[in-house]
Amino acid sequence: MPGPMGGPMRGQTTTEKPKDFKKTTKKLIESYLSKYKIALIVVIIFAIGSTIFTIVGPKILGNATTEIFNGLMSKISGGSGIDFGKIAQIAIMLLGLYLLSALFSFIQGFMMTGVAQKITYKIRNDIAAKINRLPMNYFDKKTNGEVLSIITNDIDTLSMNLNQSITHIITAVCTIIGILIMMFSISWQMTLISLVILPVAGLLVKFIVGKSQKYFNKQQEYLGHVNGQVEEIYGGLTVVKAFNAENKVTNTFDKANDELYHSAWRAQFLSGLMHPVMNFISNIGYVGVAVAGGYLAINGTITVGNIQSFIQYNKQFTRAN
Repeated sequence: MPGPMGGPMRGQTTTEKPKDFKKTTKKLIESYLSKYKIALIVVIIFAIGSTIFTIVGPKILGNATTEIFNGLMSKISGGSGIDFGKIAQIAIMLLGLYLLSALFSFIQGFMMTGVAQKITYKIRNDIAAKINRLPMNYFDKKTNGEVLSIITNDIDTLSMNLNQSITHIITAVCTIIGILIMMFSISWQMTLISLVILPVAGLLVKFIVGKSQKYFNKQQEYLGHVNGQVEEIYGGLTVVKAFNAENKVTNTFDKANDELYHSAWRAQFLSGLMHPVMNFISNIGYVGVAVAGGYLAINGTITVGNIQSFIQYNKQFTRAN
């Protein structure tokens, strides 16, 4: 059904799919990201460094816990007690590692933000130039809201993903590999317990993402519909009143707004389930690791500090996945 200003009201359309995702990604890399290769390499290096320093921290903290435990046992048996000098050295080393990790994280975040904004700026200019070359019949087929949605909402989403996704992927991969190495170095039995729950978590996450994705797509689609209708109706209010079409355009807006409301709350609700589900999975792993760690500590296989370190690694590993 055409809108009051000639644009289409796509109330009955289905969610649009990317026409060629691989081609679009390849073009984005070749035309935009490739011009910042050096900056991206530096970002990757600092992201890896920040992740490594963060991963080593729990193991060093576990050494401090072991030193305190051994000192208490020594004090009970009549020994010298806790060696606070050694604990202070461990604490200073740990503080230095975390400061370096924060510094590296700040540098890579600052550089990646600059690259993302420069790319976004160029894409906006390219889109503006493209729009100026488009034939008039394109604007007869698209509402102003849809065109504005591409320039504003879609570009902002791309900018946010460029700013966060690249470094997140790098740090997530490094975190998973590094934590697995540290976990196996502490106890392979406890590591297997942690790995057993991953398939369950993966299935739950896949189910939630699969359900929420279609609602996010629908939300973005109807956001353009609503914006376009509001702009066209208010811009052509005189025409609407002249033809007594107030009820008609109001009903059309209510339908689009209702679709936007239902798709938005469903998308937000399903995405909000991710955090409690992952917490639930993490708690299951925590219980299993705690029981196995206590048994191994009684047998003298691992130290108390190793149990603490492993529990921290287990939580980080669950979050990273």
